[in-house]
Amino acid sequence: MRKTILVVEDFASIRNFLCDTLERAGYKTLGLSNGREAFELLKSGEVIIDLVLSDYNMPECTGFDLLVQMKAEPSVADIPVVFLTTESDPEKMREAQKVGLAAWIKKPYRAETFFAQLSNAIMNGR
Repeated sequence: MRKTILVVEDFASIRNFLCDTLERAGYKTLGLSNGREAFELLKSGEVIIDLVLSDYNMPECTGFDLLVQMKAEPSVADIPVVFLTTESDPEKMREAQKVGLAAWIKKPYRAETFFAQLSNAIMNGR
């Protein structure tokens, strides 16, 4: 059974590239442009999501805001969250790990590391 990754990224070109890359690697994907939309979809329970891959810096609702909301909502708290971001502030990284972030991947990323971290997060989630 293919795993489903929710890609949350405000830049459509990056979001589409990530979805294409993940689908070629065998995942199913859904793409949304901000954390608010993502949290509404997750809470609805309409789709089973195995992992959330999110940018950190987004308008309306950041990746960190999404992470905090997810960990506070029992129905989605066990879905692993991975940040894929240019953000490199060590304090933001520590805060996200405290809340329950599965992995922090810096852009630009190496494909082998990227897929290994996603696979690891999915295996250790749910």
